[in-house]
Amino acid sequence: MNAHTSFPASDFFATMRQRQWADASLQAMLCRAVIDETHDVKTFVFSAASDRMFCFNAGQYVVLHPTIDGAAVARSYSVSSPPTRPLDLHVTVKRTPGGLVSNWLHENLRFGDEINIEGPRGSFKLDGLPGEKPLFLAGGSGIAPLISMLRTLTDRASDLDLRLIYSARSPRDIIFRSELDALAARFPNMAVTYVCSKADPSWAGPTGRIDGPMLLRLVPDLGDRTVYACGPEQYMTALRDGLGQAGVDPRGYHEESFGAGLGGAARDVASAVSSSVHFARSGLEHRCAAGETLLDAARKCGVYVPTGCQQGVCGACRIAKLSGAVAMHDLGGLTPEEKSAGFVLACCSRAQGTVSLDL
Repeated sequence: MNAHTSFPASDFFATMRQRQWADASLQAMLCRAVIDETHDVKTFVFSAASDRMFCFNAGQYVVLHPTIDGAAVARSYSVSSPPTRPLDLHVTVKRTPGGLVSNWLHENLRFGDEINIEGPRGSFKLDGLPGEKPLFLAGGSGIAPLISMLRTLTDRASDLDLRLIYSARSPRDIIFRSELDALAARFPNMAVTYVCSKADPSWAGPTGRIDGPMLLRLVPDLGDRTVYACGPEQYMTALRDGLGQAGVDPRGYHEESFGAGLGGAARDVASAVSSSVHFARSGLEHRCAAGETLLDAARKCGVYVPTGCQQGVCGACRIAKLSGAVAMHDLGGLTPEEKSAGFVLACCSRAQGTVSLDL
């Protein structure tokens, strides 16, 4: 018998833990591939330059930190790969007209390029959420976190009753269509329905905007299902209205939204109060202009705050408030525990009087 060196199981698992990337830290990543999904959507495949595995929960997002025209910027994107495949990380990006980062990624990021990525983040997670009959509702590029969930469940050979309703503008805008069709064909417990909002002579499937009657027509057992939804705010608003019309229990609804910014009423209230911001660690004081956010104030003082969506959704710009009051219009970017601990979102918070921040 050939001699061999034993490798204790405890050492193996310790080594694996050391290689895990799961602590919301900033890491240098290498772009390993760029995949054209549709005419305006690409998937960027990354691996860790430090040879680490990616440990996250299906549904979470990461923050990309490219340098564009000499300036460091940051944007949040959902992870589209599943945690069951931990050696690479997929980020699916739709090119947005006028979008700084999405257009830069599409036009510049290539195989072998290095980029800093922070994560994972987000409370929109598959594991730990209840429901034996999950219904996934996606609008446009909102399919990204949901396909991470579907890939995870099918990789695990889950026997849950899986249903996806995917709304897109037209057939050519359906992202991951061939893969979704293949999964539905392979797994009898998974069903996929596409809905196109724009009329197309070649399209024989459902058309129109999502609403209560359509949901009940497509999913007769809607009331028995747990809903996981993601999409742009216009889609999400229509979806919430439709689910309300259909009588769906809000306790069985979980969402990730791309956000819609601070509403006019909240802006007016915040603008009416004379305010200032004290940056405790930097020793700087800033007198706020009408309607100015904490993020605006930080930038004017040269104080760095990481940002992502800049709409109160992703949570990348959360900062600790030491004292004072703010008017904050977040869209789920903070957990209740973070709010209780005094964290605020710089992108959608406006000082009410004097506010001191741990910056």
